[in-house]
Amino acid sequence: MIESIREWAFRDYLDERGTNVVREWIIARPVAAQAKIDSILLTLKARKIWPPQYVSSLRGYQYIYELRIVSSGVQYRPLGCYGPDEGEFTILLGSIEKGGKLPKGDCKTAIERRKVILKQKGRTCEHDFS
Repeated sequence: MIESIREWAFRDYLDERGTNVVREWIIARPVAAQAKIDSILLTLKARKIWPPQYVSSLRGYQYIYELRIVSSGVQYRPLGCYGPDEGEFTILLGSIEKGGKLPKGDCKTAIERRKVILKQKGRTCEHDFS
C-alpha cells in the first residue's frame, strides 16, 4: 500500500481591513525574489517534512518559524506559524535578515499575529501565488 502525501496548505495573514500583508510584502520585492519565495513555498507544500535549510524555529520565540529564502544575496525571512488548522502554515509577515538579525519588532509582531489567527481564522486566506 502506498501512503499518500498530504500537501501542506499555506495561508497569509490579513490585517484588520482584510488586506493580505504577505502578498503586499512579496510584490514589493524584486521579481526574481518574488519567484524564489513562491517556488520555495511550492516545494515545501508538497513535502511531508521540511528540511532545516528552508525552515527553522526562532530561538526565544516559541511557535514562530522563519522560512529561509535567499535571492541575489538577500536573506528573505517570512515569519509564520503552524495553524490555525492541522496541515496549515500561516505566513504572518515578511522580514529580511541583515547581519544575522531580523529587524526589531518583527518577532513580537509575529507573536501578536499568531494570537489573532488562533482566535479568528478569518484573518487568514489561502496563500496568493499570483
